[in-house]
Amino acid sequence: MPQARRIEEDLLDPDPFGGIRSLLYTVGCYLLPALAVFVWLLTLSGQAPAGCVSGLTGAGCDSPRSHAIDSFVSGGPRFGLALATSLLVAVLLRRIGTTWRTATLALASSVVGGGLSTVLISAVTGEPIG
Repeated sequence: MPQARRIEEDLLDPDPFGGIRSLLYTVGCYLLPALAVFVWLLTLSGQAPAGCVSGLTGAGCDSPRSHAIDSFVSGGPRFGLALATSLLVAVLLRRIGTTWRTATLALASSVVGGGLSTVLISAVTGEPIG
């Protein structure tokens, strides 16, 4: 009987810090993979490829690392929009489903928020999704 009572109390009185924790987990769902990719970018070669021919400007050739880091940084605004959308979805999901586990809610909001931001960016810019 005590187990049934505990489950009933959990359903009636959800974790008061669940909203903040779900937001932190959602941020973690974005920042941990981004950090892993950034560390991987640092392992790329910093040397320009052999036999590289510079363009007409004579600016020289970029190394694979510098080109990848430039691309990584240029994706920052889209990353920020996806994160902001996911945080909004996390707040909405937390209000609707108070019994969801924090990690489940964070993963769901990251996936849904990322998809919503992709559709939003495609609608605004006119670029196809695929």
